[in-house]
Amino acid sequence: MKPIYPSLIFPDTDIFNYRQFPLLLFGCPLYYLQPVEPDPDTPDNDRDIYIDSGLCRAHIPAPLGDDRQRFTRLIHDIGERKDDYAAQLSALTMAAMSSKRDKFGTEQRYQIISSLLGNTAAAPAKENDKQLDLWQARLVLAISEILKKEKEDLHQEMQLLDAQEMEMFRSLQGETGAEETDPFRELERIKADLEDARPREVKMRFRSWLTLMKNAPLPDAGLWIASSPEAGDELFNEFEKNSDELPVPILELSMPERIEAGPTHVVSQVSSFLKDSAPIRTKIISDLDSLINAPALSSDSADNLLPSGGNYPAQWAELVEDHFPVGSHGRSPLTFYLLPNCDIASLLGFVPTTDRSPTIHGLLAVLKR
Repeated sequence: MKPIYPSLIFPDTDIFNYRQFPLLLFGCPLYYLQPVEPDPDTPDNDRDIYIDSGLCRAHIPAPLGDDRQRFTRLIHDIGERKDDYAAQLSALTMAAMSSKRDKFGTEQRYQIISSLLGNTAAAPAKENDKQLDLWQARLVLAISEILKKEKEDLHQEMQLLDAQEMEMFRSLQGETGAEETDPFRELERIKADLEDARPREVKMRFRSWLTLMKNAPLPDAGLWIASSPEAGDELFNEFEKNSDELPVPILELSMPERIEAGPTHVVSQVSSFLKDSAPIRTKIISDLDSLINAPALSSDSADNLLPSGGNYPAQWAELVEDHFPVGSHGRSPLTFYLLPNCDIASLLGFVPTTDRSPTIHGLLAVLKR
């Protein structure tokens, strides 16, 4: 039987892609925010395969009800009209980053959302600030996922041009001449730009994620997973603003950078790994649970906080290599941090519930590319 360690990923809302599947190897089940409820009349067979397997679970804190079809039609239209949705996202971001909730700020948000929806009758009432917040959060997250997917698709295509190939093209071209006329330098600049996350965009996605998540009780997850270092920084910043302590790195596990296959094959691969890695995962989970519930920390040294942790990375890496060879799957580190004397849910302002027991210390894993 595979050991269970419920985890919560943020701020991504689409985990069904080759770069996110590796997270299923540790945090199981993996909870993810779904901005709107699924259509009961149109099942998503691919997603259902992952959910039915128990590897992940959708969390829907703010269902739209009768407005669902209008929202999904809007997102489809935005994806099709590729001329101005980036500008719309920028406008939404600027409006949401404003801390003001005065008449002008509300009017501005109302006009932007009405523009996206296509008419004022479809937008929530100006006076309903909470509904405006929820609509804005859904739109920011949905448009961000569209932009993110386009960026990842382009990145995947650019990866086909590795450094050796570019040098070969240069040699065929001869002398490159002036830097500004060298097309390969431009390709390198584009590749570098694709790797850079925009902090302002990540901040907006994180805030929008929180807005929707706070509309319902949190799932009972012991591990929070940041989908990028920039997302992790958002949580670290909140922690450091409210604590005299610093995050302590306690463990780093090597993960496949990608798992590229159809749903049935991905589920089969992940399930096989979970079965074979059950002994070491059970030990890691037990140690992590003991650590985050320890009334006092003996040291800020990772070696003392997680005494058995020194053996885990090599054992884990060997199992990963057996199932996902580095040559075909690449590698990305998943780094675990302890947030001393901090319950993450309380830090972020979630209302305590009887369904979830707060931990003494927070546990955050950050996926790095």
